[in-house]
Amino acid sequence: MLNALTHLNYVAVLVTAVGGFLIGWLWYSPWLFAKTWMVEMKITPESIKEKEFNTGKLFGTSFAVTLLSTIGLAALIAAHHSAGALKGAELGAWVGAVIVSSRLINGGLWEQRSLKLNAINVGHDVARFVAEGAVLGGWR
Repeated sequence: MLNALTHLNYVAVLVTAVGGFLIGWLWYSPWLFAKTWMVEMKITPESIKEKEFNTGKLFGTSFAVTLLSTIGLAALIAAHHSAGALKGAELGAWVGAVIVSSRLINGGLWEQRSLKLNAINVGHDVARFVAEGAVLGGWR
């Protein structure tokens, strides 16, 4: 696996991570799941205004974690020689649906998250890993 890290196309990884980050922006936007997510999280526009968020730190840390998971997926794709967008998407789906989702659902059980909230969060990660896998597998 470490050998795969040394042979990654880091431009592809960076571009893919930016795309994955943008999927999150869209997923949790008013066009998709923001309203339901906020209800399930018990967040209101007023409560957001009351808190002082360091949005730069939040977005920066979120992007760093997205980049880290994208590097991990790229290394898996390289190590398994998953060439092609379809093979990359398949591996991304496997990682998202089996590994990441099971951990998110487990945490959600203990944190007593609703089924809707778990579905939104799990759906985001599965969609992101599938899209990232397709890009990373197909990048030439």
